[in-house]
Amino acid sequence: MDVPRYARSSRYLRAGFPIIVLIALGIYSASPRPTHNQITLKAVAADARLLMAAHPVRATQDWIYIPKDQWPSAIAKLNPEFVTVGYGTVDITTKPFLDGGWGYGFAIDDRHLEKCWSKLGHGMFWHNPC
Repeated sequence: MDVPRYARSSRYLRAGFPIIVLIALGIYSASPRPTHNQITLKAVAADARLLMAAHPVRATQDWIYIPKDQWPSAIAKLNPEFVTVGYGTVDITTKPFLDGGWGYGFAIDDRHLEKCWSKLGHGMFWHNPC
């Protein structure tokens, strides 16, 4: 007896649906997410201001890479891959990717931030790859 074509395809869909859900959950859990703990964010913002004072950047300069042994404690607790200071900003990249990656940023003036930055509080922002 022949099985109708739609019955065979629905059998494959039923078998594939759990696999698709597992793949989606794996991708979601692998993507970094920011902390929303306001005490942590306030401490990181204070440390970012200290870094900016210790490593002043002129408007014509690009970025200053901060070596790991010079990271303040609140920033180091975020386990970043690298930290850079720019003109009016500090970039704390936790997971690099092709176009910037994921991580935190501190900005004195948020008017020039790109759309991939979202506010967390205390001058801190979270960025995703754009």
